[in-house]
Amino acid sequence: MTNQLPDPAFLVKKFDLLKKGRQNGSFNMPPATEPGLDPVEAEVASWCHSALQNRLEVYRKEQDTLTGRMKLERPEEDADAMAEESCQAMQNMILTAKVDLEGHRGRVEESRNKLRIIEEKYGLDGSEAPKMPESSLKFFAILAALIVGETMINGFFFGANLRGGLLGGMTYAVLFSLVNVVFLGSAAGLLIARLFGRAARMSDPQRLSGVLVLAIVVAVGVVLNLGIAHYREALPVDYPPAPDNVGNVSTLAAPTPGSEASVAAACWRGNDEIVAGQEAFCLLRNQWFVLNDFQSYVLMLIGLAMFGGAAWKWWGRQDPYPGFGQAAQNCRRAEEEFDGYVGDLLEDLDRRRAKAVQRQERHVRLADPVAHYDRASEAYDQLCKHHAELCEDAGYLQESCRSAIASYRSANRAAPRTEPEPESWKAEWNANWKLPDVPAKPDIASRSDAQRRAAEAKSAKDLRIKKVNDCYKECENEVRKIARTEVA
Repeated sequence: MTNQLPDPAFLVKKFDLLKKGRQNGSFNMPPATEPGLDPVEAEVASWCHSALQNRLEVYRKEQDTLTGRMKLERPEEDADAMAEESCQAMQNMILTAKVDLEGHRGRVEESRNKLRIIEEKYGLDGSEAPKMPESSLKFFAILAALIVGETMINGFFFGANLRGGLLGGMTYAVLFSLVNVVFLGSAAGLLIARLFGRAARMSDPQRLSGVLVLAIVVAVGVVLNLGIAHYREALPVDYPPAPDNVGNVSTLAAPTPGSEASVAAACWRGNDEIVAGQEAFCLLRNQWFVLNDFQSYVLMLIGLAMFGGAAWKWWGRQDPYPGFGQAAQNCRRAEEEFDGYVGDLLEDLDRRRAKAVQRQERHVRLADPVAHYDRASEAYDQLCKHHAELCEDAGYLQESCRSAIASYRSANRAAPRTEPEPESWKAEWNANWKLPDVPAKPDIASRSDAQRRAAEAKSAKDLRIKKVNDCYKECENEVRKIARTEVA
């Protein structure tokens, strides 16, 4: 730091010592009786003293930093106590979770027993894949889509023949859709699943009765959709066409067999939409599959498709072995929940073990004798170097001040003094600064001794880590022992 300290020329110029020396000398100042420094010399000495104090402040900061490095970092916690605490925490965690583990295992075993009972009931050998229950939300959403779809289509076809248009047509269509999809389609699907399921067990009379009921439901579905098609054709005022004799509806002649025009004329009941149902019933009764235009056939086929779709969805929703799919789903869900709970518990246990090992490693690293020896030795060497630099800078600063004061005195002597110079000038100025003592060497023994103590600390650390790992293994085995489930 010597290059940052003032040299004699700097001080002479800063305090204008040559000029002041000549001026004071011409006035015989300082007087011969001056016991020490005169004001000019005192100003220079004071400035040099302040410069030294600034340099000492830098050294003290360096000294504090390096002294801290020479101190041994001792962990606040005891390593053996930490290992014991970690083991106790893992054991307490397993004791707390044991009740939940037993509860999960009980639910798994119960669900497996129920599944086994159902398999024995239907004679299943485990090779039969269970039919998992479909989501109720998804199932009813599809049924609702069928109802809405048929309502929109029927409303479109009906609206073309109604004064109310699409809105009026949908008013009629929604009722037909509910009957066709919800009641008839659902009934057909449930009957098919009951009669022809793989687990269906019934006597011949029961099966025959069920087939007859199914046939009736299908027939009703076909007749309903045919009737809807005929109802659409009966809505306009121009069909069926009004006969020549329109005086009394009851006097209309019966339709001639095989004559479409005769049937249409005989089914006329008036021009109001309210009588369209009577006309449609008459047309259905006298000409089943004979419709007036292509759109009516499309309407009938769409209705039958929606009826079949609803029946297929209800049939597909039913388990061929009633209760088997639900039991398998419950068993799988219980197993997944149990496996998830066990996995989370083991993961938490391993996280605690890793944290305990990490704390042991950190404890030994903080108190490593070799690292402390190397760090303290390096810090001591640096501190000694800084102390030497301080002493060198103090000597340089004293010499600069001394030379500057000597220049002032020489200029003063060169002036025409009529009185002698002060007696104090016969000796050179001396700062007499108090500098810090040489740093004391820290008590860090030798490096070989540090290596020996480090080896002992590592062996003790390995034993503590082994204790933590053994405790973890015991807790893990306890969890896996409880996790092993058997079918009763």
